[in-house]
Amino acid sequence: MTILVLGATGNTGSEVVRQLKEKGADFSVLVRNYENAASLQLHNEQIRVGDFNNVASLTVAMEGVSRVYLAMVAHPDNKQWVGNVIEAMKVSGAQHLVKLSGMGASKEAGSEIIRMHAETDEMVKESGLNYTLVQPNSFYQNLFGSLETIKSMGRFFLPLRDAKQSIVDIRDVAAVAVEALIAKGHEGKTYLLSGPQALTFAEQAEILSKVANKDIQYIAVPKDAAEEAMKAAGMNEWLAIHLAEILDWFAQGNYDYVTTDVENVLGRPAITFTEFAEEFSLYIK
Repeated sequence: MTILVLGATGNTGSEVVRQLKEKGADFSVLVRNYENAASLQLHNEQIRVGDFNNVASLTVAMEGVSRVYLAMVAHPDNKQWVGNVIEAMKVSGAQHLVKLSGMGASKEAGSEIIRMHAETDEMVKESGLNYTLVQPNSFYQNLFGSLETIKSMGRFFLPLRDAKQSIVDIRDVAAVAVEALIAKGHEGKTYLLSGPQALTFAEQAEILSKVANKDIQYIAVPKDAAEEAMKAAGMNEWLAIHLAEILDWFAQGNYDYVTTDVENVLGRPAITFTEFAEEFSLYIK
């Protein structure tokens, strides 16, 4: 079995790569150029060059591949890219697509990113390929985006009001994806991945304060303020608008449900936020 990881340098993709290496799996990664793969520390023969915009390059990259992991950065061309991946898989003979989606994927969601997940999930289901959809809640590791203000001010700022979220560790998300890539029995399955409890961000701050022995507070900010801060940090306008939008959608309180899919697939409990916080605290002391 040969696995190809698409989106290998992203948050989940790089963790999928790390875990596939640990397991000694037969896999390659797709990158736009060899320099992009440097941080993954792979052998040259594991690196394939291609472009989501170019079906022919994807088809060549999938030569000899049977299973594909697909994670994409949020982008207005996501639907076209997923269509290109599906086409390339059919031409190349790759059989099973493990796609990263998002919890609550729905065409009626109040977030363009979530709606796009629903639309591309539907494309995968209708493709005729074997598939596994991995739909996680937000990640514990998103807190690293607030690392500087937590270190310097003891504060982190998000437009999530007092909503609870059953956020999940990215390592658990990757582990479920890896299991679907290397084992049988995951065909046609959709996994909803959460952590073991739903917490408000104020409650997360309390846990962080306790384990780090440092006063850390969550400050709720308006959606527009979050959008402008992301733009000021250099994020492109489309992404800043739609990331602020998805955070505001999470703030509506629809993402507090806890699932057991991590434990069901992996045979062990999901990593708790407290366990993550103990690790994260090493970065802020």
